[in-house]
Amino acid sequence: MKQFDSRQDLLKMLQKYMDGEATKEEKEFLESYYQSFDHKPEILNEYSEEEREKLGSEMEAYLLRTIERGASPEIVPLWSKYRLGFSAAASILVIFSLGLIFYATRNRPRQVASHVAAPLDFSPGGDKAILTLSDGTTVVLDSISNGRIADQGGVRINKNKEGQLVYSSQGEALPGAEEVARLNRISTPVGGQYQIVLPDGSKVWLNAKSSIQFPTFFSGKERRVKITGECYFEIAKNKDKPFLVDVNGMQEIVVTGTHFNVNSYDDESAIRTSLLEGSVHVKFAGKGMDARQRRSIMLKPGDQSSMIPNGDLRISQVNMNEVVAWKNGVFEFNKTSLEMVMRQISRWYNVEITYEKNIPSKVFSGKIHRSVNASQILEILRFAGVNFRMEAASKDGTNGRIVVMP
Repeated sequence: MKQFDSRQDLLKMLQKYMDGEATKEEKEFLESYYQSFDHKPEILNEYSEEEREKLGSEMEAYLLRTIERGASPEIVPLWSKYRLGFSAAASILVIFSLGLIFYATRNRPRQVASHVAAPLDFSPGGDKAILTLSDGTTVVLDSISNGRIADQGGVRINKNKEGQLVYSSQGEALPGAEEVARLNRISTPVGGQYQIVLPDGSKVWLNAKSSIQFPTFFSGKERRVKITGECYFEIAKNKDKPFLVDVNGMQEIVVTGTHFNVNSYDDESAIRTSLLEGSVHVKFAGKGMDARQRRSIMLKPGDQSSMIPNGDLRISQVNMNEVVAWKNGVFEFNKTSLEMVMRQISRWYNVEITYEKNIPSKVFSGKIHRSVNASQILEILRFAGVNFRMEAASKDGTNGRIVVMP
């Protein structure tokens, strides 16, 4: 890769890029220099601490000027734990800048006195869920060993080596057993998630603060389940026995075999059903339906239906990677409002969110692993001019509180 003569040359080149005065060769060089951070993060080792500090300060000043102008930069550090691509060359300098700032910060030696207490922080959620059997018995799934858990109505329930809950009937009761389908329920707490394999082989992922109720085997002409919160489904195909999802008693989804996501949290403004493949029919199932509300809407891949409490259904095209990011272990934002970002943080870190004043009208774009501590996400959001304070728990059952400051 082409080398520049001095550190000051790099700063001057970056400034020209920011001012729109860089030559084609300089643009290509800076973009390739940025790409090298993916593969050679040690590239900053040749800088002295003073030079890193100066470069970081220049970048931060540019970022703050960008925010003050009302722009919406990509909030993305570069090291592999927080990998995110960029959509346009115009955003490359902001991404590049943040990478330098974060890299310099993380590699700066820290001298902490032994008597100073560690700062308050919140750990991420994990695989946590409670299984409630038909007789009311509860099983804390994250605290039991793999293997057989119970037999219900002739159906064997196992926890496999991947930590998934598996019902072994494959849609029928075990031979010689009482053929009575019994209702089971799996629920995740705030800060929890879980994956299960239903009796018909369908797979379901539960996000934090979610639940699914289902029979131990599917009898009759349909496969029906009830959910709350957010769930992602990969439905086993069976044209003769459609799969029905009752969402909060307000919406019904009918499928035969497909992949889709349902977000029905109480604190969201609408129930959102997003289709990745196949097709589904969505309809209002609440009380007081009129003819208009009883009609079903068919979704195609890439569609998302939004249903507000009065039953109105609307369809829009959305980024499915963003929708199912939680299932893949990441937060992904695409011009997402601060309020929506903080709701996701609240559920995953089991923290209360409060605002000292009005909710800042900021939007965020970026991707970050859900395996990091809360402080690392907040550190990134701070670069958009939003300040936070972490406090000890003020409500029972929460890990603590994050206060959003002006």
